[in-house]
Amino acid sequence: MNRRQFSSLLLSLPALPYAAPIAAQEKVPALGEELTPFGAVRGASRTRAIPAWKGGLTRVPNGWKPGTHLPDPYDEDGRWFTVGPADLDRYKVRLSAGLQAMLTKYPSFEIPVFPSNRSAAAPQRVYDESIENAKRAKLGENGLALSGARVGVPFPIPANGVQAMWNHILRWRGNSFSRTGATILPEAGGIHTAAVYREDWQSSYAAGIDGGRPFHYRRTTLMPKAEAGTTLLLHGTLNPIQAGFAAWFRQGETGKPVRAPDFVYDTPDPASGGIRTADMLDMFSGPLDRFDFALVTRREMYVPYNANRMNTPNLAPVDFLWLGHPNPQFMRYEMHRVWIVEARVKPNFRHALPERTYYLDEDTWQIVMADHYDAKGDLVRYAEAHGIAYPQLPVFAPALEITYDLTGDRYMVSGLDNQLAPPDFAKTLRPEDFAPDTLERKRRRW
Repeated sequence: MNRRQFSSLLLSLPALPYAAPIAAQEKVPALGEELTPFGAVRGASRTRAIPAWKGGLTRVPNGWKPGTHLPDPYDEDGRWFTVGPADLDRYKVRLSAGLQAMLTKYPSFEIPVFPSNRSAAAPQRVYDESIENAKRAKLGENGLALSGARVGVPFPIPANGVQAMWNHILRWRGNSFSRTGATILPEAGGIHTAAVYREDWQSSYAAGIDGGRPFHYRRTTLMPKAEAGTTLLLHGTLNPIQAGFAAWFRQGETGKPVRAPDFVYDTPDPASGGIRTADMLDMFSGPLDRFDFALVTRREMYVPYNANRMNTPNLAPVDFLWLGHPNPQFMRYEMHRVWIVEARVKPNFRHALPERTYYLDEDTWQIVMADHYDAKGDLVRYAEAHGIAYPQLPVFAPALEITYDLTGDRYMVSGLDNQLAPPDFAKTLRPEDFAPDTLERKRRRW
């Protein structure tokens, strides 16, 4: 199925209540009442397959200690059913184009569907600011610059695709965090570990610090030893016209940091073996100026969710990363409502993957799935974010991301920390910690 066929299928299906855009004469559902503060439908689905949202996971389990992996809160759930290649036609309306392609390509691939749990949660201050953002957030400067928003979801009731994408970019991830994870590209004859990275994130936006850059990101190579210290530094922006998305790169521990203006759009990400482009980092990152984003609808679909099964510390990558795709035995999909955004590169611009479909979880605004098409309209990349709830903050965030190259048998898994320390959301990071001149400190891997 190509992009146009899949779009036609989406548009032929009845929309869910509160699907965007909402006509002016219709009653707008109230945030914090019919809708959650993030704009999700609070109530259960008609069939009850999706439960009502009751605040998510906000309490740590008994006996849990900071610095250790969280136990699976749903380890007693039995598998609801399995979607295999022979079931594709029956469940097509619930599947992304990418999942349909995986079922078609691999007879060994299947989608284990479990009972749905709306585990996503955030602090009350984030909810309060999200409700206020619905009244004050605005887009200017050709519809790309964001103003008036702070701390929470900018547009809980989005009117267009750009607003929905801003919700993903500025979704709640904590004020700051630090994590160490492996990036692995499974290969025939064994598993090849590409690298181990340290990722540091700081969000002035989430912390309520107005002005300056809304967020900062740093990725430092820890392994292999020959590349140790190599660092990518990114600074986000709310107004790409006044202050563009900025990047720097340092080679090794003692290299001089240099501006990396090319690390944007379809530049290959060196950490991905050519599978992922720069703007596929974090499912989508970077400026929004090269694409037209259309908000299609909100729909009930099977999506990766509550991925604690793949994040358990006693599970080594070699135990579950098969050639072509992970062992489905360790994967978990649930039915959730997602916003669907279609992106098409603007006229007079070029991109290696000029058409995309993004699926944004309504409870978090995290992109949980993404289909990437080439210039012929053929689906060539498919990405998934497998998230878990971290009740100690609370936050729902990806434990790992998987990107499939559908033109071959390659895929990459990034963020694997099963046998490493879990993310540290308590570490305090400041904007000045991400200044380019900090990369000039010799033999410093952070």
